[in-house]
Amino acid sequence: MTIDFDQLILAEAPGGVIVTTPGHTVLRWTNGAERIFGYTSEEAVGRDLRELIALPGKRELDLEAARQLEQHGAFDYETLRRRKDGALIYVDSNNKVIYDEHGKIAYIVSSKRGMTQSKAKRDTLLIEAKFRDLLESTPDSIIMANPTGTIVLANAQAERMFGYERGELNGKLIEVLLPARFQHGHVAHRSHYFEQSRTRTMGAGLELYGVRKDEVEFPVEISLSPISTDAGAFVISAIRNVSERKKAEQKFRGLLESAPDAIVIVNRDGEIVLVNSQTEKLFGYPRSELLGKKVEILIPQRFAEQHPHFRTSFSAGPRPRSMGAGLELYGLRRDGTEFPVEISLSPLETEDGVLVSSAIRDITDRKRIERALNEKKVELERANQAKDLFLTSMSHELRTPLNAILGFTQLLANETLPSTEQQKRNFVRNILTAGQHLLTLINEILDLAKIESGTLSVSLEAVVLADLLDEVQAMVGDSAAQRGIRMVFPKPEALVVVADRTRLKQILLNLLSNAIKYNREDGVVVINANPAGAARVRISVQDTGKGLRQDQLAALFQPFNRLGQEGGNEEGTGIGLVVTKRLVELMGGSMGVSSTTGIGSVFWIELEISANSQLSQGAAAAALRPPPPAPSGNAALATLLYVEDNPANLLLVEEIVSFRPDLTLISAPSAELGIALAQSYLPQVILMDINLPGMDGHEAQRQLRANPRTAHIPVIALSANAMERDVKRSIAAGFFAYLTKPIDLDAFTAAVDRALARGPG
Repeated sequence: MTIDFDQLILAEAPGGVIVTTPGHTVLRWTNGAERIFGYTSEEAVGRDLRELIALPGKRELDLEAARQLEQHGAFDYETLRRRKDGALIYVDSNNKVIYDEHGKIAYIVSSKRGMTQSKAKRDTLLIEAKFRDLLESTPDSIIMANPTGTIVLANAQAERMFGYERGELNGKLIEVLLPARFQHGHVAHRSHYFEQSRTRTMGAGLELYGVRKDEVEFPVEISLSPISTDAGAFVISAIRNVSERKKAEQKFRGLLESAPDAIVIVNRDGEIVLVNSQTEKLFGYPRSELLGKKVEILIPQRFAEQHPHFRTSFSAGPRPRSMGAGLELYGLRRDGTEFPVEISLSPLETEDGVLVSSAIRDITDRKRIERALNEKKVELERANQAKDLFLTSMSHELRTPLNAILGFTQLLANETLPSTEQQKRNFVRNILTAGQHLLTLINEILDLAKIESGTLSVSLEAVVLADLLDEVQAMVGDSAAQRGIRMVFPKPEALVVVADRTRLKQILLNLLSNAIKYNREDGVVVINANPAGAARVRISVQDTGKGLRQDQLAALFQPFNRLGQEGGNEEGTGIGLVVTKRLVELMGGSMGVSSTTGIGSVFWIELEISANSQLSQGAAAAALRPPPPAPSGNAALATLLYVEDNPANLLLVEEIVSFRPDLTLISAPSAELGIALAQSYLPQVILMDINLPGMDGHEAQRQLRANPRTAHIPVIALSANAMERDVKRSIAAGFFAYLTKPIDLDAFTAAVDRALARGPG
């Protein structure tokens, strides 16, 4: 007779073989796999292997295995798996990919071998060496088990309590210490414990029992604590014999009247047979009205109909237990009011049969405190997040003008550079512009800080709008004329509003300056002031700019958010609108905006009319420069590509590079254009800003490294993000160096020189 040894090995080998598709669907399940995991071939084939044996929420290793198999075609590992009966086991898994004729993965063949016992032996050796002396010094009985429920260490106290010799418990399942009636259910309990392990006490309100080697049962109290070691996760069970305590508790059951909680005792039919004085106070009934009544009299009607079913279920297997954990329980007073309660149930054995004792506690105050604490926690978390975001943004915005100031100052101070008088005048002009921008930014930040802290006060008075608008018109007239913007001011009626005159002027100047800055050439700005109802006046500023999209409107009043104008020619702080809105609200008014893309925007404020009688930020087009000419063919010249959206920063680097005869500079205002230029010109060094509109510098650097044409080019990060975590993140991502703004000229030169010296690769 011919023997098919291949089939013989598959059917009878000690280990199990499983064949799956790349999507983890089981195609073949051998007898060995059935012995290991408990599923028959009929139950397993066609199922997802992960659903059969993986632990919920712990698929990191499965994902890593999938990556290794895809990259290398094979992967071996030891891990924790679940059997059909819920028990956890350790399995050694050897996996290999089978490819089809097109080189794609067709099947995954896995050889599985149960490692639970051998793993337990290894665990015992490690735990014995590491924890034996410590656990022997504790007064309680201590049992340590691994996730499969296998005992790896029992101290001398535990061995004496359960009647075993030294080391006899090692390698046995923890269920050997439980009465037979609890063993089957305990397998699922301990498996679930390792899915969400935490330190907790067992036995409070529950009847827990241990069983000695001689099969004698005794009541116990158990505390569970998870512990992580080099060998993996374990659970420490501290076990205490409470036989004497149980006897003592029986003697005090007659002391219900002195209990602080309301105690209600009912018979098997749900009739109240005993209450204490706390019950009368809590529910508002005299004792005589409760005795003999069904306990449902104390339960809201929406729960009372189902309660007899729960009583019957409890009577079928009475045991002490707590209610309310994870449930919302309510009591019903005599006057019909409801209140949240916490309830503990305990069976009482008497000559008249088993009664049920309910200890009921009003937790109204606790619930109120919990809600208040949760609301406060959420509020504090939001405040912290907002503070962190604000500080990060503020740091970036302050460093941008500082970069220009310190950078051009270094150029002025460096007497070795052959700068002309005209260049020096330009340097000073740029320093002055950046300084003015920085002063505006600081003033607006201080205003915002005062408003948020409640320290900025306003002096409300009657303000005549006509006079104020005349002043504002005179102040913005020149800037509007320089840009060819036609200003249309109203001839308002005798409108008088309640406002702080100085702050209202600040608000209108902010609105008008933005309407001028972000308007189109030869555009128009229209100001209106009209009554809005009987008690308010609406002042609106309308421009003919490009308008705002809905997503831009949603982010309009976020600090430092310039809605994509960071790379434009117009200076701005990104917080003027925020300050304006807060000031309007501080004066009892409101602010709003409406906008149509391609047509323009209308910003308006409304203030109370005196009893004595808009902001515009259009989305200006990004100032993209035309593609630069191809670098000179001079081999002695190295090309530096600078990807930067801020014109002042770009100008500074242009001036720095102009003093280097060995460098030629090309630039791009966006990451997308920068990538295209890098692929076309293959510069020797790339200088990359991180905070770019659209794609950021990190994503741009990743794409450059992924492209074989540009992967060799060193990329230097240059950003106002100066936090240590930002630097570490960028270096880890593959940036050649990380420079912070304001630019340090020596550090800049050294970084570029190192990048040039490294050469390709």
